[in-house]
Amino acid sequence: MRFLMLSIFALLSINASSQQIYIDSLLQIPADSTELSSKTWYWTSVTIDSKTDYLELSGWGTVIAYSDSLTLKTGALLRADEKDYYSYKNIIPVKSRSKLLIKLKGEHPLFDSRNLGFNTYSGEEWRMSERKRLLAHGLFFGIVIVMALYNLMIFFAVKDQSYIWYVLSIVGFGLYMAFYYGFTYEYFWPDYPHWNAHFFAFIIPVTNISRILFAKSYLHTSEYVAKWNTFFNGLLIAYIIPLALWLVSWIYLKDLLSEANYIIGLIGSVTMVSITVVSLIVYLKGYKPALWSLVAFGIFNMGGLLFIFRELNYLDANFITRYGVQIGTVAQVVLFSFGLSDRLNRTRKELAQRTIEKEKIEREREKEKKEIAQKRKDQLEVLIKERTGELEKTLAQLKVSEHELRELNDLKTKLFSIISHELKSPLTTVDSYLNLLINHYDKLSPTDISDLSNKTKFSLQNLTLLMDNLLLWTRLQQNNVTYQPVRVDLRRVVDKSVRLFHLLFDQKQITLVVEPEVDEIIAICDKDMVEFTFRNLLHNALKFTPKKGTITIAATVHERYSRIFIKDTGVGMSPELIRKILEDNVSYTRLGTEEEKGTGIGLLMCKDFIEKNGGVLEIKAEKGTVVSFSMPTSETEVADNKDSNMPLV
Repeated sequence: MRFLMLSIFALLSINASSQQIYIDSLLQIPADSTELSSKTWYWTSVTIDSKTDYLELSGWGTVIAYSDSLTLKTGALLRADEKDYYSYKNIIPVKSRSKLLIKLKGEHPLFDSRNLGFNTYSGEEWRMSERKRLLAHGLFFGIVIVMALYNLMIFFAVKDQSYIWYVLSIVGFGLYMAFYYGFTYEYFWPDYPHWNAHFFAFIIPVTNISRILFAKSYLHTSEYVAKWNTFFNGLLIAYIIPLALWLVSWIYLKDLLSEANYIIGLIGSVTMVSITVVSLIVYLKGYKPALWSLVAFGIFNMGGLLFIFRELNYLDANFITRYGVQIGTVAQVVLFSFGLSDRLNRTRKELAQRTIEKEKIEREREKEKKEIAQKRKDQLEVLIKERTGELEKTLAQLKVSEHELRELNDLKTKLFSIISHELKSPLTTVDSYLNLLINHYDKLSPTDISDLSNKTKFSLQNLTLLMDNLLLWTRLQQNNVTYQPVRVDLRRVVDKSVRLFHLLFDQKQITLVVEPEVDEIIAICDKDMVEFTFRNLLHNALKFTPKKGTITIAATVHERYSRIFIKDTGVGMSPELIRKILEDNVSYTRLGTEEEKGTGIGLLMCKDFIEKNGGVLEIKAEKGTVVSFSMPTSETEVADNKDSNMPLV
């Protein structure tokens, strides 16, 4: 430890004597440490014995200098507003022949290995050094910005990924140089010294990643050197390590910046050498634009070596060693810009040559096409005639299909309409009975309850029967059920329908007259169809007859047919409406006398069923409406019937 203390003291003394200042002492070296600690404060006193205006103490995170009447602060980890002199360096303004007591602290692992010496400047020396820095790097950054914008505009013009990766590498290296020479601290983020101290560990990996991606794209490594392309992919993955170390250090989890710096240097060296080698290999394989890459990276690497050797004191500081990396960067930028332009021109020439060859091939193909077209012309005429006949057949089939689709659509409409039309009345009846039973149960006598229950049961039975009839009608429309005539007593059909609607008769106080009072009215017909027809016609009469009106049901029996009449004293029908229903098969709907809704399709259904049974539907307007339909009474009138002994149902 004593040897370490004397060595540090000697180092400081040698540096100070060259600047004509005197280091009196360096105190507080930890007894249990063999190196400087970044978390320990150190003290020293400095006597300046020359004409000095500024004192620089490099390699420290925080520096506090005490003089007779002033306390001055500086340090690489202090914000700009915390420094007494605004500069990216650790500068303290002093007076000649003054004595300072200085308190120093590393606070950063990279600062521990820096030169612990002092530098002094006169006012003129400091101003000249700043002018040189601003002028030299102003020109450098100006060239970098111009070339970046130039290549960016080319990227937007040609959409070549090589240009965007190259622009990112240019900008990234420019930002690193701005960091190295203090411009990021002075102009970008003076209030974030911690970020500035860690910035290099972020920007260098990002820049080198951009360089690798540029090299892969520019040199077509996947095409010319597949193994090197895989190696470049491995380098891209390897850069995750320093970026992870940078992130951990930056967010104060653990200080790993020294390790990140070492890994960045190692992978960066491999990256630059690899790109140079691959440029040579690709060029030797015949890809001429690779020559620009080879020369550009060669010059850049030479400048980088001069920069590194000067930093390690292997070379003296002069214009070449001080600005070699900047010169190499500018040369690289210019050469790569030429290289990219050359590649673009080559690509355009190749495209032009390909276009000429393509046009030549197209002309030959066009000639061949004309010859082939001429040969096929006659064949096509014959084929067209054949296909025309096939198309005509297809069109005829399509028309048939269209007609069938329309019929299916009409069937769907009829189905929904008839369900709505036929289910409303019985459901209303059941609802009325249930309402009486539920809401007025306590006011009804046992006899009334029994009567209503029986009526409800009867109505539900009728509803079930009605559902069966609707299903039968649907199947008939789809030709799934054949028409089956039997001997039917129409008087029973009338009585059954009257019982079904007796509540509606009571509600509207309509008088029902049945004449003549005969026991049997025999007809040969489909029982379900005729029941549906009479029920529908009677329901229409009830709907369009006002309260206290009269509905008359009559029948006439002839030798060949029987006819049923339903006459009401309702609103009647116009001759035009009767003609539309009977002749044009047009559906029509209107509200009943009690705002009852209909589907407008009931009469058409009745007409359809009557005609299927060999009968005729007639409608007349005589102080109301008279609707009648006929049914065959002789078995010989039924064409499909061969059995003369039909049962009576």
